[in-house]
Amino acid sequence: MSWTCWWFEEGSGLLIRLAATVLIGAAGAWALYKLRVPAGAMAGAIILVGTFQIVSGWGYFPREVKTAVQAVAGGFVGQRISRSDLRELLGIVKPSIQLFGGIVCLTFFTGLLIHHTAPVDTATALLSSMPGGMTDVALISADVGADPAQSTALQLVRYLVAILILPQVNARVCARFAPAAGKKAPADFSGGGKRRDRRHMAVTLAIVALSGALGKASGFPAGAMVFSMFAVAAYNIWSGEAYLPKSMKLAAQCLAGINIGVTVTLGDVLQFRELGLPVLLVTVNCLAVNYVLGLLLYKTNDLDLATSLFASVPAGMSDMALVSLEQGGQAPKVAVLQLVRYLCVMAFMPACIKLFAEWYPF
Repeated sequence: MSWTCWWFEEGSGLLIRLAATVLIGAAGAWALYKLRVPAGAMAGAIILVGTFQIVSGWGYFPREVKTAVQAVAGGFVGQRISRSDLRELLGIVKPSIQLFGGIVCLTFFTGLLIHHTAPVDTATALLSSMPGGMTDVALISADVGADPAQSTALQLVRYLVAILILPQVNARVCARFAPAAGKKAPADFSGGGKRRDRRHMAVTLAIVALSGALGKASGFPAGAMVFSMFAVAAYNIWSGEAYLPKSMKLAAQCLAGINIGVTVTLGDVLQFRELGLPVLLVTVNCLAVNYVLGLLLYKTNDLDLATSLFASVPAGMSDMALVSLEQGGQAPKVAVLQLVRYLCVMAFMPACIKLFAEWYPF
């Protein structure tokens, strides 16, 4: 190993790589935010950091930061929950069932279509169509008999479409067909009409840190966000004093984008040369999950258009909660529906895919 390689892999080299990655991500986040692109802080960081990682391979971002970002995202959602919201959250059982059922149908339809039109085995095709976490899918691919490289590459396509494209389109759809939704409670909502100060922020951050750490230690999926969301919500319901400033939300979006960008590798991109049709089908599946299921939720439930669309985006729960805060959706419902989607998909779909792939005769 050369001296240069050692420097960038160990010790102070990691600090330089981290600093470069954060500066590049911050530049991208600032540029798209200033251009008023929906979820621009996240999208800009993903684009620049992803490009940097593909070109150089030197991108670095500690995994522990993801836990902190999830906890902060949960805190932002939690501070939006008041006593009146509790009754509304009980009304998401029906849309949760609709969302999961629709995802199962679309996953198997797209997966079998990929399998029969491209040189991709059944398990890989189904797993690639499943809207779970990209990292989680990579970890379980071997367990269900799928090709890890192909399934990870196709999951990357789904994830980037969901993060970079769908929030932008959804924001414009809502502005066109439900303009009043975007004018609802501002992103730095503080509730109760009380004046917020540094003491309120410090108390809220302490709750976020403690509950986020407990959530991470629990092993619960997205535990840092879930525990933080409910802890801050409980504090806000009790006192009405939960508060996190808007600047922190933008920082969380930027860090979330950096965390996604460093996962993009040259190997993933090279895989796309052999997966042209599957890439197209996974993209269509991603759009169908968002718009077919989103409109179903909107038309058959007491949910506004923004909430229905952002709850149906097949992306990360914390990412969509942060975006929905900016775009006017009901962030608590978005977060809970995204949690239901993630839990149901990751709890049941891998086993179903494994059994189906073993049984399917074609």
